[in-house]
Amino acid sequence: MGLKSIFTVNYIYAFLFGVGFTFFPALCSSLVGFDVAGDSDLIARCMGVFVICTGVLTFFARNTARSPARRAIIISMFTLYALLFAYKLLLNLLYGMSLNLMFALIYVLHIGFIVAYGHHLFGKPREIES
Repeated sequence: MGLKSIFTVNYIYAFLFGVGFTFFPALCSSLVGFDVAGDSDLIARCMGVFVICTGVLTFFARNTARSPARRAIIISMFTLYALLFAYKLLLNLLYGMSLNLMFALIYVLHIGFIVAYGHHLFGKPREIES
């Protein structure tokens, strides 16, 4: 899969999840299995805005030429998804968060992005070098 396609899938995914968590925080939080009491709406909205911003970054990065800036975007997206995967794993293993269908879907998406960005970062260096 080409880098432009990965960025395109990433911004669509980010837009859908970001809008959901920003404008429908209680619904999206309950689908993932988060407790919807207290200040969870504020946290979900903050997470939604963050996800939308990653979508904006990948939207504008999808047509960029090979450059150090594009390499930096790939490194940051790879790091982001690797850390999110580790965070979700800790939620499941250490904090007893249930693994439901939506949470599993997010796992699959994040693993897919780790593999895709990792392939372009480590497997195809000629693709991102300047």
